[in-house]
Amino acid sequence: MSLDAEILTDRERIDALVPEWQALATACGEPLAAPTWVLTLSRELAGASQTPRIVTVREGGKLIGLAPLCVDLSQPRRAADYRLLAGDMPRTTLLAHGGREWEAADAVARVLADADPRADVLALESIPVATCWPIALAEQWPGRTRPLLRRYFTMSSPTVAMTQESFDAWLAAKSSNFRSQMRRMRRRFAEAGGSGRFSTRETLHDDWAAMVQLHAGRWEGRGASSIVAGGASLSAAYEAIGHELLEQGDFRLRVLEIDGKPISVQLFAAIGSEVIYINGGWDEEFAQFKPAMLGILDAIEDAFARGERRMDLGPGAQPYKLRFADGTDPVAWWVLIPPGRRMPLALARTLPRTTWRELRDAAKRSLSPERADRLRELRRRLP
Repeated sequence: MSLDAEILTDRERIDALVPEWQALATACGEPLAAPTWVLTLSRELAGASQTPRIVTVREGGKLIGLAPLCVDLSQPRRAADYRLLAGDMPRTTLLAHGGREWEAADAVARVLADADPRADVLALESIPVATCWPIALAEQWPGRTRPLLRRYFTMSSPTVAMTQESFDAWLAAKSSNFRSQMRRMRRRFAEAGGSGRFSTRETLHDDWAAMVQLHAGRWEGRGASSIVAGGASLSAAYEAIGHELLEQGDFRLRVLEIDGKPISVQLFAAIGSEVIYINGGWDEEFAQFKPAMLGILDAIEDAFARGERRMDLGPGAQPYKLRFADGTDPVAWWVLIPPGRRMPLALARTLPRTTWRELRDAAKRSLSPERADRLRELRRRLP
C-alpha cells in the first residue's frame, strides 16, 4: 500500500492530530517528541516568523510517520529554513513505526521538495545519532542531485539500562564504592533533616521557581543557560506541560529539601518504558550531600517501581552522570541543504554556525576548563 504524506499548518488540524501523535511517540519511546512537549514549547517560544510545517505520513489512513517541523521566514532574500518544531530540545526527533523510517523518510522528502516555501535548509538538531532519518532523507530526496548533508556536532548522552528485576538488584550490580557512597549520602542527607518528593499540581509553580533559581545559581559565571535565557516564557511553557502531564507521570520534578527548603530540583520526562533527565539545579551550600546524584538515584528507584526500562541522562558526559551510566546514546546536529540555485547562498549562511559548533566541540575536548571559559567569553564579545 502506498504512503500518503501531507504538510499540516492549520492549528485545528494539528490539535486533532495529538492522540495519534502521542501514540506514535509512545511506540517509538521518545518522551520529548510527544505532542505536549513539542507543541507547548513551540507555541510559547516560537518567533512571529516561525510557522508549523508538520509532515504526516499515512498508510491506509493510519499514521506511521511524522516530521514535526516549522519554517523560519526571517532570513534575508526570502530564504526558508526548516527545522524541528521544538528546536534543539534533546531528542525532539522525527518519528516512524519501527523499521519503517526509510519508507517514511521517502514520503517526507517528496513532500518537502515540493513545499511552499521551498526548503533552502533543513536543520535537524539534537536528534539521536542512531537514527537513520538524516541519511534517509538525503538519499531519497527527489531528483538526480543529492542534497548536501553534514553532521557538524555530536554530544554523548549517557544511559542507564534498568533490566534487572528490581532497584535493589540494579544497585547490587554496581561497584561496592558506588553502593557505599550512595548509601552513606542518603543516610547523611536524612540525618540532616533531608527528604525528597515529586511535584504535584499544587506545588508545581513554587517548585519550578526553585528549579530556575537553583539552576541559575549553578550557571552564574559559567556561560549561558537556555533555561535562564528563556525567562518567563520558557517557565510558563514548562509549567503548562507539567500541569498536563504530571498526573500520568510523564513530567516529573524531583525535589530534595532540608527542613522544608529546596536544595535540589531536577526535571525528568517519560513515555512508555523510557525516561530522560532534562535538567536541574542544586545549592552548592549542600554540595557535601551530592544532591544531583541523590536526585537521579531517587528517579531511578521510582522508574523501577513504574516498570520502566531505560533512563537517558541527557546530552553531556558530566562525571556525576557517568557514575550511573552503563551505555550512551549520543545526539547529533545535522544540516541538509537541498540542491538548486540557492544552495551556495544557503551554504554560506549556515557555514559560520556549523563551523562554530565544530570549533567549540574541539575546544571542549582539547582545552583546559580555564581556556574554554576564555573562549566562551570571546565568543560573547563577538558581533
